[in-house]
Amino acid sequence: MREVATGTTSRSRLRVAAVLTCCAGATAMLLGGLGSAGAATPTPTRSADAALGWLAARLTANAHAIPGFGPGTVDWGLTADAVLAFDAAGRSTDPEAIATLDRLAANATAATTWTANGTTVRDAGATAKTLLALRSSGRSSTADGVDLDAELRSLITTSGPQIGRFSDRVPDPSWDASNGFGQAMSVLALGFSPGGVPSPAVSFLLAQQCPAGGFRLTYGSTAGCSTDAAADSDATSLALQALLSVDRTPAVLTALRHGTDWLLARQAPDGSFGGTGPTAAANANSTGLIGQYLRAAGATPAADRAATWIASCCQLTSANATGTAASSDIGALAYDAAALAAALRDGITSGASDQWYRSGTQAVLAFGLAPYGPADAEPLPPTSTTTTTTPTTTPTTATPTTTTPTTATPATTAPMTAGASVAGTELSAAPAPASTATPHSTATPHSTTSASPAPGLATTGSEVALPVGTGALLLIVGVTIAAATRRQSRRP
Repeated sequence: MREVATGTTSRSRLRVAAVLTCCAGATAMLLGGLGSAGAATPTPTRSADAALGWLAARLTANAHAIPGFGPGTVDWGLTADAVLAFDAAGRSTDPEAIATLDRLAANATAATTWTANGTTVRDAGATAKTLLALRSSGRSSTADGVDLDAELRSLITTSGPQIGRFSDRVPDPSWDASNGFGQAMSVLALGFSPGGVPSPAVSFLLAQQCPAGGFRLTYGSTAGCSTDAAADSDATSLALQALLSVDRTPAVLTALRHGTDWLLARQAPDGSFGGTGPTAAANANSTGLIGQYLRAAGATPAADRAATWIASCCQLTSANATGTAASSDIGALAYDAAALAAALRDGITSGASDQWYRSGTQAVLAFGLAPYGPADAEPLPPTSTTTTTTPTTTPTTATPTTTTPTTATPATTAPMTAGASVAGTELSAAPAPASTATPHSTATPHSTTSASPAPGLATTGSEVALPVGTGALLLIVGVTIAAATRRQSRRP
């Protein structure tokens, strides 16, 4: 107290303290409003636990892998999906998750390459997914004697109109089946690497956003997306997950907002989402993938509606499994209501089991699971008005982004009737208390072990009250100190 009252030096110190305290308060309030403390953490629900319990039992029964179409074969893409589901639920240390990843790692070459006419092809999407499964669980990028990180980096296109695309290593360009799923998972996987994500890969991914906000799945030979007819809802959800994990340049943030608005406009009033093309009807796979992204982005009410729809439409429970469905299948997730009805009538038959595996590894993602990739991905900051800026769609003009390890017709489902804007209501609202179609695939279209193609593939948001309250308090303290300083300066 004596020093405060007796001199110029003391008053100067007070002024400095006041300025620093006010700045700290303003910073805390700003960070609180932007959601900086809202990195996604898994908070799986009881529905998720039941679904993962069913999946674990099936993996155990099949020697820690998901079977392929042919007898004795393995679908490595779906097996990787299962590993990713356990990791997204924060359960990568579960015994079955460890055993399944061990088997995948031991067969990494079979999982990521295929052979035709004596030529071995390295599949970009399968390489990315297997690497993502390993790195998400804290494993080395080297498995089965192969450094998958190095292999994936070697697949990036370095010249021509598609610079930054992760392409299959093929003897003939017409064999290249790399697509939007593989590009997104490559970005997610390399986010764990000390080398980070190559900026051309992010620029190319940005260029795949179509004018209305969706992202295309099929790449072909063009540089980017110029028509909304190419937009795919499942590919959009994965592309946006990948962009959540990289540095938030203006181009990335604009693409995230535009793409999220595009997805939200496709949510039906009951909470469901459809895919694209043959999967355009409401289904648990698309709803699970999109719900996982929306929760990570901070659109919690929409994510909750998606999870509620899946639970009510598509999950076998002790309450509804009163017919032929075996008690051992409690928790399993169907592709849609028709598939659930068939299982209640006939049980999960061997012919239908593949579809249930695909649904089980993707629909569960909506039940509070964290996004794929590095765990420090933060939700989008809320804004007061809807953004109308069109994202960059040309790879030569997209802002290059370097990340570090710190961390085809569009669906026509009815739009939401409320909270459809990512830039407005959705991000600022509080959380709300047997089909024959083939689910969309995020796996390689090739297989060395299966007679048929083997496709496969939390509440987040910032807690604003604490940083804002702390910021306000610091501002008040700073102002009080400044006032005291002014009073002391008038004393003799």
